[in-house]
Amino acid sequence: MVLGTVTAKLLRRRIDPRRLPIHVAIIPDGNRRWARRHGLPVYMGHYRGYNVAKRALDYLWDLGVNYVTFYALSRENCTRRPSDELAAIHKLLSHAIDDLLADRRVREGRVRVYFVGDFSLLPGWLVDKINYINETTASNFPHVLAVATCYGGRWEIVDTVNKLLATHTTSSMDENELRKLMPLGWLPEPDLLIRTGGELRLSGFLLYHVAYTELYFTKKLWPDFNEAELYRAIISYQKRERRFGR
Repeated sequence: MVLGTVTAKLLRRRIDPRRLPIHVAIIPDGNRRWARRHGLPVYMGHYRGYNVAKRALDYLWDLGVNYVTFYALSRENCTRRPSDELAAIHKLLSHAIDDLLADRRVREGRVRVYFVGDFSLLPGWLVDKINYINETTASNFPHVLAVATCYGGRWEIVDTVNKLLATHTTSSMDENELRKLMPLGWLPEPDLLIRTGGELRLSGFLLYHVAYTELYFTKKLWPDFNEAELYRAIISYQKRERRFGR
Protein backbone atom coordinates (compact mmCIF):
# COMPACT_ATOMS: atom_id res chain seq x y z
CA MET A 1 0.00 0.00 0.00
CA VAL A 2 2.85 2.40 0.83
CA LEU A 3 4.54 1.59 -2.47
CA GLY A 4 1.28 2.18 -4.31
CA THR A 5 0.87 5.56 -2.62
CA VAL A 6 4.41 6.61 -3.54
CA THR A 7 3.89 5.52 -7.14
CA ALA A 8 0.63 7.47 -7.36
CA LYS A 9 2.31 10.62 -6.02
CA LEU A 10 5.13 10.32 -8.56
CA LEU A 11 2.67 9.79 -11.41
CA ARG A 12 0.50 12.71 -10.36
CA ARG A 13 3.51 15.02 -10.61
CA ARG A 14 3.79 14.07 -14.28
CA ILE A 15 0.26 15.25 -15.08
CA ASP A 16 0.08 18.60 -16.86
CA PRO A 17 -2.80 20.54 -15.21
CA ARG A 18 -3.13 22.63 -18.39
CA ARG A 19 -4.01 19.60 -20.55
CA LEU A 20 -6.53 17.75 -18.45
CA PRO A 21 -9.49 16.03 -20.11
CA ILE A 22 -12.72 17.91 -19.55
CA HIS A 23 -14.88 14.80 -19.58
CA VAL A 24 -13.75 11.30 -18.56
CA ALA A 25 -16.00 8.31 -19.28
CA ILE A 26 -15.42 4.98 -17.54
CA ILE A 27 -16.48 1.39 -18.24
CA PRO A 28 -15.75 -0.23 -14.84
CA ASP A 29 -15.52 -3.85 -16.02
CA GLY A 30 -14.48 -6.88 -13.97
CA ASN A 31 -16.45 -6.82 -10.73
CA ARG A 32 -17.83 -10.32 -11.15
CA ARG A 33 -14.52 -11.83 -12.24
CA TRP A 34 -12.79 -10.22 -9.27
CA ALA A 35 -15.32 -11.71 -6.87
CA ARG A 36 -14.98 -15.20 -8.36
CA ARG A 37 -11.17 -15.05 -8.26
CA HIS A 38 -11.39 -14.25 -4.57
CA GLY A 39 -13.98 -16.90 -3.83
CA LEU A 40 -16.64 -14.31 -2.99
CA PRO A 41 -20.27 -13.96 -4.03
CA VAL A 42 -20.78 -11.78 -7.09
CA TYR A 43 -22.48 -8.97 -5.18
CA MET A 44 -19.29 -8.46 -3.17
CA GLY A 45 -17.48 -7.62 -6.38
CA HIS A 46 -20.06 -4.96 -7.17
CA TYR A 47 -19.78 -3.45 -3.69
CA ARG A 48 -16.00 -3.40 -3.95
CA GLY A 49 -16.35 -1.78 -7.37
CA TYR A 50 -18.64 0.88 -5.96
CA ASN A 51 -16.03 1.89 -3.38
CA VAL A 52 -13.38 2.05 -6.10
CA ALA A 53 -15.71 4.27 -8.17
CA LYS A 54 -16.13 6.68 -5.26
CA ARG A 55 -12.36 7.02 -4.87
CA ALA A 56 -11.80 7.44 -8.61
CA LEU A 57 -14.42 10.18 -8.69
CA ASP A 58 -12.69 12.00 -5.83
CA TYR A 59 -9.31 11.78 -7.59
CA LEU A 60 -10.76 13.12 -10.85
CA TRP A 61 -12.57 16.02 -9.21
CA ASP A 62 -9.50 16.83 -7.16
CA LEU A 63 -7.46 17.01 -10.38
CA GLY A 64 -9.97 19.39 -11.94
CA VAL A 65 -11.94 17.06 -14.23
CA ASN A 66 -15.50 18.36 -13.95
CA TYR A 67 -17.43 15.82 -16.04
CA VAL A 68 -17.37 12.10 -15.27
CA THR A 69 -19.66 9.42 -16.74
CA PHE A 70 -19.82 5.86 -15.39
CA TYR A 71 -21.33 2.91 -17.25
CA ALA A 72 -23.19 1.32 -14.34
CA LEU A 73 -25.44 -1.07 -16.30
CA SER A 74 -26.03 -1.75 -19.97
CA ARG A 75 -29.51 -2.54 -21.28
CA GLU A 76 -28.27 -6.07 -21.89
CA ASN A 77 -27.17 -6.31 -18.25
CA CYS A 78 -30.65 -5.27 -17.18
CA THR A 79 -32.36 -7.95 -19.23
CA ARG A 80 -29.89 -10.84 -19.09
CA ARG A 81 -28.30 -10.86 -15.65
CA PRO A 82 -29.72 -13.21 -12.96
CA SER A 83 -32.55 -11.68 -10.95
CA ASP A 84 -30.71 -12.03 -7.64
CA GLU A 85 -27.68 -10.21 -9.01
CA LEU A 86 -29.85 -7.43 -10.40
CA ALA A 87 -31.65 -7.10 -7.07
CA ALA A 88 -28.28 -6.63 -5.34
CA ILE A 89 -27.24 -4.02 -7.92
CA HIS A 90 -30.53 -2.16 -7.51
CA LYS A 91 -29.93 -2.06 -3.77
CA LEU A 92 -26.39 -0.81 -4.36
CA LEU A 93 -27.62 1.94 -6.70
CA SER A 94 -30.11 3.01 -4.04
CA HIS A 95 -27.30 3.11 -1.49
CA ALA A 96 -25.18 5.17 -3.91
CA ILE A 97 -27.99 7.71 -4.33
CA ASP A 98 -28.30 8.02 -0.54
CA ASP A 99 -24.54 8.54 -0.29
CA LEU A 100 -24.63 11.23 -2.95
CA LEU A 101 -27.54 13.06 -1.36
CA ALA A 102 -25.59 13.10 1.91
CA ASP A 103 -22.35 14.25 0.25
CA ARG A 104 -21.43 17.79 1.26
CA ARG A 105 -20.48 18.72 -2.30
CA VAL A 106 -23.92 17.74 -3.54
CA ARG A 107 -25.72 19.47 -0.65
CA GLU A 108 -23.75 22.65 -1.29
CA GLY A 109 -24.83 22.65 -4.94
CA ARG A 110 -21.45 21.81 -6.46
CA VAL A 111 -22.33 18.45 -8.04
CA ARG A 112 -25.07 17.62 -10.49
CA VAL A 113 -26.04 13.93 -10.55
CA TYR A 114 -27.62 12.69 -13.74
CA PHE A 115 -28.82 9.12 -14.19
CA VAL A 116 -29.61 8.23 -17.79
CA GLY A 117 -30.97 5.09 -19.42
CA ASP A 118 -34.05 3.01 -20.11
CA PHE A 119 -35.68 3.23 -16.69
CA SER A 120 -38.54 0.96 -17.79
CA LEU A 121 -36.14 -1.88 -16.99
CA LEU A 122 -35.74 -0.76 -13.35
CA PRO A 123 -38.10 -1.25 -10.40
CA GLY A 124 -40.42 1.68 -9.78
CA TRP A 125 -39.09 2.45 -6.29
CA LEU A 126 -35.59 2.89 -7.72
CA VAL A 127 -36.82 5.05 -10.59
CA ASP A 128 -38.46 7.33 -8.02
CA LYS A 129 -35.12 7.80 -6.25
CA ILE A 130 -33.33 8.37 -9.55
CA ASN A 131 -35.85 11.00 -10.62
CA TYR A 132 -35.53 12.70 -7.24
CA ILE A 133 -31.76 13.10 -7.36
CA ASN A 134 -31.84 14.08 -11.05
CA GLU A 135 -34.38 16.81 -10.34
CA THR A 136 -32.99 18.13 -7.05
CA THR A 137 -29.43 18.49 -8.38
CA ALA A 138 -30.35 19.75 -11.88
CA SER A 139 -29.00 23.26 -11.30
CA ASN A 140 -25.83 22.23 -9.43
CA PHE A 141 -22.38 23.04 -10.85
CA PRO A 142 -19.49 22.86 -11.74
CA HIS A 143 -19.17 19.08 -11.32
CA VAL A 144 -21.34 16.58 -13.17
CA LEU A 145 -21.59 12.88 -12.42
CA ALA A 146 -23.53 11.01 -15.11
CA VAL A 147 -24.50 7.42 -14.37
CA ALA A 148 -25.55 5.35 -17.39
CA THR A 149 -28.01 2.78 -16.03
CA CYS A 150 -29.81 0.26 -18.26
CA TYR A 151 -28.21 2.36 -21.01
CA GLY A 152 -27.14 1.56 -24.54
CA GLY A 153 -25.77 3.79 -27.26
CA ARG A 154 -28.21 2.39 -29.81
CA TRP A 155 -31.07 2.87 -27.34
CA GLU A 156 -30.08 6.54 -26.93
CA ILE A 157 -30.10 7.11 -30.70
CA VAL A 158 -33.41 5.30 -31.25
CA ASP A 159 -35.02 7.05 -28.27
CA THR A 160 -33.95 10.43 -29.65
CA VAL A 161 -35.23 9.67 -33.15
CA ASN A 162 -38.58 8.49 -31.78
CA LYS A 163 -38.95 11.68 -29.76
CA LEU A 164 -37.97 13.70 -32.82
CA LEU A 165 -40.59 11.97 -34.96
CA ALA A 166 -43.24 12.60 -32.32
CA THR A 167 -42.51 16.26 -31.70
CA HIS A 168 -40.82 17.80 -34.74
CA THR A 169 -42.14 18.61 -38.19
CA THR A 170 -38.79 19.56 -39.75
CA SER A 171 -37.73 17.49 -42.76
CA SER A 172 -34.01 17.71 -42.03
CA MET A 173 -31.62 18.20 -39.14
CA ASP A 174 -27.86 18.45 -38.82
CA GLU A 175 -25.81 16.43 -36.36
CA ASN A 176 -25.44 19.27 -33.85
CA GLU A 177 -29.20 19.79 -33.69
CA LEU A 178 -29.74 16.05 -33.25
CA ARG A 179 -27.13 15.82 -30.52
CA LYS A 180 -28.84 18.56 -28.51
CA LEU A 181 -31.93 16.38 -28.32
CA MET A 182 -30.07 13.32 -27.04
CA PRO A 183 -30.20 12.40 -23.33
CA LEU A 184 -26.44 12.88 -23.05
CA GLY A 185 -26.10 15.54 -25.72
CA TRP A 186 -25.85 18.39 -23.22
CA LEU A 187 -22.55 17.04 -21.90
CA PRO A 188 -19.26 17.82 -23.64
CA GLU A 189 -18.13 14.83 -25.65
CA PRO A 190 -15.75 12.62 -23.66
CA ASP A 191 -12.08 13.38 -24.12
CA LEU A 192 -10.94 10.13 -22.51
CA LEU A 193 -12.69 6.79 -22.11
CA ILE A 194 -11.20 4.25 -19.70
CA ARG A 195 -12.17 0.59 -19.79
CA THR A 196 -10.87 -1.90 -17.24
CA GLY A 197 -10.97 -5.70 -17.27
CA GLY A 198 -8.92 -6.38 -20.40
CA GLU A 199 -11.76 -6.21 -22.94
CA LEU A 200 -11.11 -4.11 -26.05
CA ARG A 201 -14.61 -2.97 -26.96
CA LEU A 202 -17.16 -0.27 -26.13
CA SER A 203 -20.11 -2.56 -25.38
CA GLY A 204 -22.57 0.00 -26.66
CA PHE A 205 -21.30 2.84 -24.45
CA LEU A 206 -21.76 6.41 -25.73
CA LEU A 207 -21.68 5.28 -29.36
CA TYR A 208 -22.76 8.65 -30.76
CA HIS A 209 -20.47 10.67 -28.52
CA VAL A 210 -17.04 9.00 -28.77
CA ALA A 211 -16.13 9.66 -32.40
CA TYR A 212 -12.90 11.41 -31.38
CA THR A 213 -12.55 10.21 -27.81
CA GLU A 214 -9.17 8.84 -26.76
CA LEU A 215 -9.47 5.24 -25.52
CA TYR A 216 -7.47 3.69 -22.68
CA PHE A 217 -7.71 -0.03 -21.95
CA THR A 218 -6.21 -1.77 -18.95
CA LYS A 219 -6.17 -5.43 -17.94
CA LYS A 220 -6.79 -4.49 -14.32
CA LEU A 221 -10.19 -5.58 -13.07
CA TRP A 222 -12.21 -2.62 -11.82
CA PRO A 223 -12.00 -3.58 -8.10
CA ASP A 224 -8.19 -3.49 -8.48
CA PHE A 225 -8.17 -0.14 -10.29
CA ASN A 226 -6.33 2.41 -8.19
CA GLU A 227 -5.10 5.98 -8.12
CA ALA A 228 -1.86 5.14 -9.93
CA GLU A 229 -3.68 3.43 -12.80
CA LEU A 230 -6.00 6.41 -13.16
CA TYR A 231 -3.03 8.74 -13.44
CA ARG A 232 -1.42 6.43 -16.02
CA ALA A 233 -4.57 6.76 -18.12
CA ILE A 234 -4.46 10.55 -17.94
CA ILE A 235 -0.73 10.65 -18.72
CA SER A 236 -1.37 8.41 -21.73
CA TYR A 237 -4.10 10.80 -22.85
CA GLN A 238 -1.79 13.80 -22.52
CA LYS A 239 0.86 12.16 -24.70
CA ARG A 240 -1.51 11.84 -27.64
CA GLU A 241 -2.00 14.32 -30.44
CA ARG A 242 -5.68 15.00 -30.94
CA ARG A 243 -6.25 16.07 -34.55
CA PHE A 244 -10.05 15.68 -34.86
CA GLY A 245 -9.71 14.74 -38.52
CA ARG A 246 -7.37 17.60 -39.39
